Amino acid sequence: MPYAFPVLTMVDGPEGGMEYPMFIMSSVGASDHETGHQWWPMMVGTNETWYGFMDEGFNQYMNSLSGFDSRKQPANLDGPGQFYGRTSGNEQEAPLMWDANYGGPMYSFQAYSKAPMMLSMLGGVVGDTAVWKAMSDYAKTWRFRHPSPWDYAFFMSNALKDKQKDLGWFWYYWLFTTESVDGSVSGVTTAGGKTTVTVRQDGQMPAPVVLKVQFEPKGRPIRPMPNSKMIDSATAIVTWPVDVWFSGSKTFKAELNFGPRKIVRVKLDPGCRFPDRDTADNAWPRDTVVPAPAAGRAGGGGGGRGGNACAP
Repeated sequence: MPYAFPVLTMVDGPEGGMEYPMFIMSSVGASDHETGHQWWPMMVGTNETWYGFMDEGFNQYMNSLSGFDSRKQPANLDGPGQFYGRTSGNEQEAPLMWDANYGGPMYSFQAYSKAPMMLSMLGGVVGDTAVWKAMSDYAKTWRFRHPSPWDYAFFMSNALKDKQKDLGWFWYYWLFTTESVDGSVSGVTTAGGKTTVTVRQDGQMPAPVVLKVQFEPKGRPIRPMPNSKMIDSATAIVTWPVDVWFSGSKTFKAELNFGPRKIVRVKLDPGCRFPDRDTADNAWPRDTVVPAPAAGRAGGGGGGRGGNACAP
């Protein structure tokens, strides 16, 4: 939303970075972050001492976008959502809804780093542009008001209901727990012209099943499925909704029926959006070289400005 104040003054030091309405102190590298605080929390007045993720975390997410923009690159938020799987389960991590005054040794992660990961996954569920519009509308609606995390979650769920009818599961796991998805491709079989991919879910957090399916480069025509999108002549993205896990089953049989063209590779979560501790079991056939971890920081307050590695 537009800047609401008549002026903004930036002073080079003495702080590494500190913000007030219309005035920031910033050393090299923190200017976009401190400027971002004019929105969170100076215009959207959250309780930053209790819920730091609504202040520092949303700011870090916005800084990731400003970083891409400053380099004149399209925003690429692949990676951070999946990378949270490396942190999930650490007993030192406090949930986002835990008073940040008692965040403990991982306070910086709780306040700064986790919200961009959460919003990376949300973009993987509903699309990044839908998230950006909803965040903008949230800021405008709560301008100079004092939203709680419940206000934020309810607003976002309502704003995104045409993309995902139920987001209660999403807010529960990201705000109130430290759980992860931990998905894998546990088997692939072909019979009668159909290929069945068995996807296993060993984490507590559910997620949509998104598969990247690669075919032989030449052969008989590919017949697209209703829940698929062809991204080139021999590659499809196929998606099943998060609801497939709501019955409590730990496995899902994803049936691929594209016709007789041979499938040569299947990749789970190709956009690297869903928290996964071990990504080596996300592909069939198994990768012979384990991809480098996605860019990100598990414990610091910075990050979000660079590109994110996501293995194809």
